[in-house]
Amino acid sequence: MNAAGLGGVIVAAWAIVATVSSVSCEKDHTDDPDEPVSYTLTQSRSAKRGVSFNFGTLPDTDIPLLGDAVCWSYDWSNRLPSSTTEAFFREYEMDWCPMAWNGNYSSDNIRTWKREHPEAQYILAFNEPNLTDQARMTPAEAAALWPDLVALSKETGMKLISPAMNYGTLEGYHDPIVWLDEFFAQPGVSLDDIAGIAVHCYMPSAGSVKNFIDMFEKYGKPVWLTEFCNGNSNNISATTQLHYMCETLNMLEAHPNVFRYAWFMPRGSFNSRWNNNLLTSSAPFGLTDLGKVFVNFSTFDGSIFYGPGDIIPAEQYISASGKVHLAPSTDGGILDISELCKDAYVEYQLDMPDAGTRRLTLRFQTYMESSLTVSVNGTQIAAKTLASTEKAWKTAGFDIDLPAGKSTLRLTGTSGATIMLNWLQIK
Repeated sequence: MNAAGLGGVIVAAWAIVATVSSVSCEKDHTDDPDEPVSYTLTQSRSAKRGVSFNFGTLPDTDIPLLGDAVCWSYDWSNRLPSSTTEAFFREYEMDWCPMAWNGNYSSDNIRTWKREHPEAQYILAFNEPNLTDQARMTPAEAAALWPDLVALSKETGMKLISPAMNYGTLEGYHDPIVWLDEFFAQPGVSLDDIAGIAVHCYMPSAGSVKNFIDMFEKYGKPVWLTEFCNGNSNNISATTQLHYMCETLNMLEAHPNVFRYAWFMPRGSFNSRWNNNLLTSSAPFGLTDLGKVFVNFSTFDGSIFYGPGDIIPAEQYISASGKVHLAPSTDGGILDISELCKDAYVEYQLDMPDAGTRRLTLRFQTYMESSLTVSVNGTQIAAKTLASTEKAWKTAGFDIDLPAGKSTLRLTGTSGATIMLNWLQIK
């Protein structure tokens, strides 16, 4: 893996080889071919993706399972990680952020971490001060402790992130904006002293999470979503949580003001009611289906372009909108697009050596006749109907005209059942 930048943007690349059914393009709807093909799935690691989790229990299993996809983490503490955990953080180039949960923190621990990790850049401030069962601080009480944190930030050269805000239970401060407005109005507190606004959100849809995040744009700072999952009720099904994750990650990766986000959480004793575990809870430890999607989810890597003959993994789109859901592959790949719903779209970047007519082949499944449109650089160039595959994977090929050079290909679901996609290819 490769690293770029210090403590902020950490980028890693990983390669996974998958075997899928081979391509046949002689007819619009072909029989399944027998010969397998392989493709290498390579993307830069997301500079945003992280987890809120204590890796101290099983670092030798948990960090290797998540480390190739997760660039940062925190565990709500400033206790120094064990030497074993710290070694895995180094190996996987994961940025661990110490947190001053309330006023009872060790400045010496933070100094030690910075001294041993000069690349470390961030200190997270108080945890949910407007909740009575968390840090529980009025803005004035937090402001009284703030100068010491600011001084530590300046001494170490580490950037300070605001108190982490959610809707709260502290009398008079249910609204996090009310708390923050009063906090930043206190003597000795300045927006100039922070590098980001931390927020927590457990709302049940990507749209509601986005609306919550956008409330904090008024402060003119990047947003850190340091806790999130669908935690809206006590009985959330695995499918509901998976769909929420897909739609929310699509939003977060594309959101220009989201600097980092952290899934809550990879493993927890109460997670069974939310079905939000990324890691299995008993040996042999591994990724849950949710974890497989989280680890292999697209990072919207704008450096990836596909040329003639390349197998394009369907899940490795450059952007997506609407109800685009992923799941572990049932066709020999890593992930499938398990649902490309009506009006939802995915986009891929192409680079063709010359202009001309080429064959677009899709590896798909749909339980009833469905249709999609194909657009290039915003202009629709084809509308195709896909016959029912009766729960089997099939290939379909049709001709499209493509320009020379770089372009963006969009597939949009238009009618019928949801479409599953494993891969596509242009020949």
